[in-house]
Amino acid sequence: TFLCASTACSTNMTLSPPPNETEQTAYCHRTQHDDSSGEILDSHSPSPEDSSSSPVASHTLQKRKLPPWVADQNEEWGERVSLPEWDADEKISFDENDDSDDDFRYDNDDYRQSNGWKGSDLCHSATSPVRISHYAIKYIDINGGVGTKLTGVAHFTPRAESHSGYCHGGSMTSVMDDVIGWTSFCVSGKCVPWSGFTAQVNVSLKRPIPVGSYLKIVGEIIKTEGRKVWISSCLVCGNDDNLVYCTAEGLAILKK
Repeated sequence: TFLCASTACSTNMTLSPPPNETEQTAYCHRTQHDDSSGEILDSHSPSPEDSSSSPVASHTLQKRKLPPWVADQNEEWGERVSLPEWDADEKISFDENDDSDDDFRYDNDDYRQSNGWKGSDLCHSATSPVRISHYAIKYIDINGGVGTKLTGVAHFTPRAESHSGYCHGGSMTSVMDDVIGWTSFCVSGKCVPWSGFTAQVNVSLKRPIPVGSYLKIVGEIIKTEGRKVWISSCLVCGNDDNLVYCTAEGLAILKK
């Protein structure tokens, strides 16, 4: 069982990796640059002329190249979590050479507005500073419960920057909050979106995250009691689960 140890409300963060870890850290980061062309992907902020309803602007923000480890590991993560608002801008195929717009399951980017939301999702939209995608859920029991694990990808874009070249600690905390909440939604053995609320998130920041990084995010249910669900979560290098950037312990409360 993959558990992420954490210390409550602690921050152990430096502005640069320890010298003996520099090469390993660099290997684990896929920056916003396309290795084959040098093109910067998913890195610009919309200009005043851009519009959320503009197909051209939207497609530019969607276009990004996921690191190879996502396709290599995704099937092991379990069943993909599918929502209309995610499927509208989350590329389904892992074929990096496939730029077809048909690769998006839905064309309707007005899903949130037509269902009562006032804006875009903090962590799951094409314009999110830190963009979470490709969540997949794995159950060890048909009824869910302890051991249920949610895994996904977190892309830390230039819009999440704080110290020069590094991402804001708040962006890491947002990722922990998100995975804790969504893991709790799956406690019953099926994903029931918005079936509860995050009540507590105790975060430990382990190492800084360079702008443009793609990291793996994992949440796992470790205890349940009535409507309370406790989750352990972590943010790790996609190629090495032992290279940890952030951990958290959280509590979610399910709706009555």
